Amino acid sequence: MMFSKRRRGFLRQAIDQSQDVDLNALRDELARKQERVADLELELFDAWSDLRRFESEVEGRLGASQRRLAELEKELAQARRKAARRAQWGERADSPDFPLDAAEQFERAWRQDAPAQPVSPKAIEDEDSRAEVKSLYRKLAKRFHPDLTTDAAEKSWREKVMAEVNQAYAAGDLGALRALDKRPDRSVELAPKTREEVMTEIAAEVRRLDRLIPQLEGELNRVIQSSSLQLKLETTMAKRQGRDLLGEMASELRVEIARLEAELAALS
Repeated sequence: MMFSKRRRGFLRQAIDQSQDVDLNALRDELARKQERVADLELELFDAWSDLRRFESEVEGRLGASQRRLAELEKELAQARRKAARRAQWGERADSPDFPLDAAEQFERAWRQDAPAQPVSPKAIEDEDSRAEVKSLYRKLAKRFHPDLTTDAAEKSWREKVMAEVNQAYAAGDLGALRALDKRPDRSVELAPKTREEVMTEIAAEVRRLDRLIPQLEGELNRVIQSSSLQLKLETTMAKRQGRDLLGEMASELRVEIARLEAELAALS
C-alpha cells in the first residue's frame, strides 16, 4: 500500500507520540480521571433516578394524606385561636369587625396557597428489566460519555447522544436503550497536532477534571445523606423483614387525620 508524503508524516508523528514516555504518562493520568468522573456521574444519575422513582411512589401512597394533614393543622390552628378569643371576648369575637390577632394578620398577609400538583407514580419495572436497564445505561455511558474525549467536535456529538441515553434511562425505556446500544461509534478524522499542542490540551483537561471531581463527590454525598434516600433505605430494609413501611406510615397518617378532624369538629 502506498502512502502520500503527508500521510507518512502523520504516521511518523503518531508513532513518535506513542513512544513518548511523558506524553503517555499524562494520557494515563487523564484516562484515570475521565474514568473517575464517568463513574461518579453514573452513580449520581443512578441515585437521582432511583430517588425520583421512590418519591413518585411516596407521593402516590402518602401525598394526598400529607396534604390533608397539613390543611387540617392550619384549620385547627385557626379554630383554636377563635376558640380562645370566644373564651375571652364572647360572641363578639366572631364579628367580621373584630380585629385579627398578630398570627392571623401575618398568615393572611404572607400565605400564598398554591394548588397541589401531585406527581403520578411511575410504574416500576420487574427486577430483570430493571437490571437490564441499569446494565445498558452503564455500558452506553462508558461508550458515549462526553468527558471521555478532549476533541471539541467529538464531545459535542457525545453530549447529544448522552442526552438521549439519559432520557431513555430516566423513562425506564428499555427499547430505546437497546436501540442506542446498536448505534455505531462516531468515526472522527482528527487533524494532527504537535506534541506541545497535545500536552497542553491534555493538561488543561486534567485540571478541569480535578476541579470537577470534588464537586461531583460532594453532590453525591448530599444525595446519599438526603432524608428521602434515608427513607428509601429504611423502606427497603423493612421490606426485607416483611413489613410495608409506607403502608404503616399511611395508616399513621389516617389515624392522625381522624384525630384532628374530631378535634376540629369539637371546636366548630
